[in-house]
Amino acid sequence: MKESIYRKLVSVIHDYRTWIDVLDADRESTFSVQKGGELHPVHCRVLYLVAKVPNSVYPKGHVLSIPEYKLDSAVRSLKRNPDFKSRYQSEALLYTDVEDIVRIASNHFIKLELEP
Repeated sequence: MKESIYRKLVSVIHDYRTWIDVLDADRESTFSVQKGGELHPVHCRVLYLVAKVPNSVYPKGHVLSIPEYKLDSAVRSLKRNPDFKSRYQSEALLYTDVEDIVRIASNHFIKLELEP
């Protein structure tokens, strides 16, 4: 993911947060990814989010992590939409785009509920 887009995503989550905020966006970790029937190590940044207030699913202080490769995968799937692709290329993501990226990257477990 382009650095500027990643920073924009982090900024939008922080600026429009309701129940969840960015804890850390620069830490890196190694994950195993299955590709072609084999496990391959992937070293990438991880977006750590923390629940600031209790949510119906997550208690206050709960930390959630999303590897950057999952965010990339979500962006690739969303780029099929011409409107999203245009906003992505011009680096003008809407808060709803960020919600969609995180929702897809987290396998639909995290709904940010951002407010403009």
